[in-house]
Amino acid sequence: MQEIKFFVLDGTYKIVYGKPEIILFAKTSDNKQIIVKDRNFEPYFYVIPRENAELQEKLERLRVEEENENYFVTRTEKIKKNFIGKEISCIKVYTNIPAAVANLREIIKLWDNVESVNEADIPFIRRYLIDKNIIPLMWYSGKGDFSNEESRVPVFELKTAEKTDEEELQGLKVLAFDIETYSPFDMQIDMEKNPIIMLAFYANDFKKVFVWKKFQTNLAAVEFVENEQELIEKFKQTILEYKPDILAGYFSDGFDLPYIKTRADKHKIKLDIGWDSSEIRSKSGRENTMSINGITHLDIFKFIKKTMGPTMDTDSFDLSSVANEMLGEEKHDVSLNELTHAWDNDNEKLETFAAYNLHDSYLTYNLSMKMMQTIIQIVRISCIPMYDVNRMGFSQLVEGYIMNQAPNFNEIAANKPSNDNLAKRRLNSFEGAFVFEPKPGLYKDIVVFDFRSLYPSILTSHNVGPDTLNCDCCVKQNTPDNENWFCTKKKGFIPFLVENLIKTRSKIKEQVKKDTLAGNPVNTALDAQSTTLKLLANSFYGYLGFYAARWYSVESAKSITAWGRVYIQKVIERALKEGFIVLYSDTDSVFLALGNKQREEAKKFAADINKELPGVMELEFENFYPSGIFVSAKMGSYGAKKKYALISEQGNLKIRGFETVRRNWSLIAKEVQEKVLDIILREHDKDKALNYVKSTVKDIRSKKVPNELVVIKTQLQKELLDYAARGPHVAVAQRMMNMGRKIGPGTMIKYIVTQGSDIIRNRAKLPEEVKAGEYDATYYIDNQVIPSVERIFNVLGYNKEDLLETKEQTKLGGFF
Repeated sequence: MQEIKFFVLDGTYKIVYGKPEIILFAKTSDNKQIIVKDRNFEPYFYVIPRENAELQEKLERLRVEEENENYFVTRTEKIKKNFIGKEISCIKVYTNIPAAVANLREIIKLWDNVESVNEADIPFIRRYLIDKNIIPLMWYSGKGDFSNEESRVPVFELKTAEKTDEEELQGLKVLAFDIETYSPFDMQIDMEKNPIIMLAFYANDFKKVFVWKKFQTNLAAVEFVENEQELIEKFKQTILEYKPDILAGYFSDGFDLPYIKTRADKHKIKLDIGWDSSEIRSKSGRENTMSINGITHLDIFKFIKKTMGPTMDTDSFDLSSVANEMLGEEKHDVSLNELTHAWDNDNEKLETFAAYNLHDSYLTYNLSMKMMQTIIQIVRISCIPMYDVNRMGFSQLVEGYIMNQAPNFNEIAANKPSNDNLAKRRLNSFEGAFVFEPKPGLYKDIVVFDFRSLYPSILTSHNVGPDTLNCDCCVKQNTPDNENWFCTKKKGFIPFLVENLIKTRSKIKEQVKKDTLAGNPVNTALDAQSTTLKLLANSFYGYLGFYAARWYSVESAKSITAWGRVYIQKVIERALKEGFIVLYSDTDSVFLALGNKQREEAKKFAADINKELPGVMELEFENFYPSGIFVSAKMGSYGAKKKYALISEQGNLKIRGFETVRRNWSLIAKEVQEKVLDIILREHDKDKALNYVKSTVKDIRSKKVPNELVVIKTQLQKELLDYAARGPHVAVAQRMMNMGRKIGPGTMIKYIVTQGSDIIRNRAKLPEEVKAGEYDATYYIDNQVIPSVERIFNVLGYNKEDLLETKEQTKLGGFF
């Protein structure tokens, strides 16, 4: 028997001689790709019988014969498990093949003496990884023997596997790719008709652009081929020779790989690049994805948009904008609508596009490497392979984490909801967070406090979860809404998991702090792990209220928000009692004006609050701000929720809810608004701010403002065909798609509204199509610039007419 050290990338299974065979795609410690097989794992599920029902004999006789396959129970065993807070007796039912699990479930769940059938909807490879405690991208010591089976990579027959203590992951080979296609201007993109004309690869030790038209070039990476067929053959050959573990693209689920697969099929080329010689295949679901056995297809666009998007400053998730924020780099400044013309008529210009193609793959590679530690940590904590992590929402990652932890607590997983249950759950709603609405105005000496991880800390401090809900051993109605209660005697399964996440992250933060104080370099793996733990813990509340969750508990989610309202209101009441001025509060934060109080009094106030908080709950001092502004809502005299601007002692602006951090606004509108806020908060000069706006309006009218500042950006939220109303961004997106550009949900559309009397969507043009000063000045003044600052000036005592008039204003007094 031999011993190897390996980590798993992904897995699948197949049926061999009537028995399932687990296939794990792995890497060894000597950096070799390997297939690890296990033929000794049986598919199974659980049956929970009604009280005193005897089912074993009946279950063991169950058999379904179909034309091409037989499904039957191989054996059963009675066991004790925990299910939603109670110990139960159930029957573990083993079957001959994985497909039998789903087929037999449909029969058994209809039996009168069956309470429920559980864990029959867990994919077989996922079942194996959970039961064997094999976490992807973690090191294992495996014992077994190498097989003489013919395969593209060595095959190891696994007998046992044990996790090792090593954490560092080395040897992951990432190869990024990008394509350019032939797409005549203003014609519908057509994968069946229009060929791929360029294909680029990039890795730290490999750079290549394949092109099937010759031109003069100094680019060493360019390699000419005879035709599109040979280009696709080069795609296949490059992957087989380079042997990447990860093939990275940007929007490659939606464009690059489907395009390559479509063109390969047209040329009758088999893209059998999987480790087991299988072909690239499309997986259908909520959206189509592209999969390769052994090679993890990473669409880094999806990961960044889903995971990092909410915290990013960029207005766009196009490659250039994301690369600019995350890498400090941008795409080459090339007009793609000229590519087809150059291809047909001016081959000497093709070098520019080849460099563009290679640079896109370079950016994709660097974004993938930038995010790799975060991806690795999410995979390890959620226990879900990278391919799936890349495409899952956080509710699915939370569920993956719970599923993997359940066996450690002898828990049976709840089932996914039926369609009827989904429909009923969608109707449930409950009161959300408390908001103390601000009074519009300018204020000075503001302190901001935040509850640290409010909802996760409430969940674990009050033992909130479906398994502790309305227990039989505690006094009823111990929640703020007086409708439910949670056990106070025994820690629940889910509260325990959340507490563990919070405490683990605290330890990591302490270690990072020690390293920083000692002058040690930042440990990127620890930093990524801390971020992942925070994201996961913060997602549990949303998961409990998510209609498709296995551990769905709307009562738990409702109680968490109820406690959240209680705690924030207590802080407000205490602050008012102690003489602070409460400016604003929303969900987990409170903004106080010091008035006659000192900063140290505010910190003591938070310390006193913390002495009374249960469990891991804590009110933290966020920052001190010398001045800030809250603006009014569109209707009424109250301030708008989450619409304020503050300036810190270090001179940094913190802007929330304004157009400066919103999409759908032009750069000039954002620039004017941010400049106005800066003048008001930093210089305290209202008249200067007013005159600046009036000057900008004048420049727009006289067309002195450059075109790049009037570009409007709007993100596509769905596929173009799903839009019923064709707004200007949809009309422009359709034209972009017709040019061969990669367009889909998440794409940021840029356009300029030009002069004319036609409807706006017909006057919306791509920036490169608009000559200097051809924009509609009136549109930008009335619909962009003035709306972006109007409510700010309302607070200062000015109205819209004041912003538009040209006569000099009388200087007003101080405003604090």
